[in-house]
Amino acid sequence: MPVRIRKSFNLFPGVKVNLSKGGMSITVGRKGFHLNFSKRGVRQTVGLPGSGISESSYILKNKADEDKKDSEKEERTAEAAEDKPKRQRTRRTIREHVSSPWGFFAFVFIALFFIYFGANAFGLLPPNLITNFLHTLTQWAQQVGL
Repeated sequence: MPVRIRKSFNLFPGVKVNLSKGGMSITVGRKGFHLNFSKRGVRQTVGLPGSGISESSYILKNKADEDKKDSEKEERTAEAAEDKPKRQRTRRTIREHVSSPWGFFAFVFIALFFIYFGANAFGLLPPNLITNFLHTLTQWAQQVGL
């Protein structure tokens, strides 16, 4: 019987650390939309809280993990082919799920949101940081001729 080990705890509101036998991951976000960062890649989950309906997909997937699974699958099929007589099979193509780039932009926005407000809460940023940044950006655009 397989043994499963899993422990989750909140680092601070909106950030959860997940520990399991397979490794560690960090989940950022609230119910309804969150991103999970693990050794397998970045996974986004969107759902309706309380309904049990959700959709999950990888934004960035670790290719090394995918290649490892493919090589293990090929080894198993090669071993099975040696044991059994050969018969013709039809090969099904697996449609790779490609997520929208908007998920990545949403992740960047959420990450910057948490970084900015976290640093602001701890007093690590000057009070008029955004105003100074926009002023500098405007001056740069005027010098370039935009």
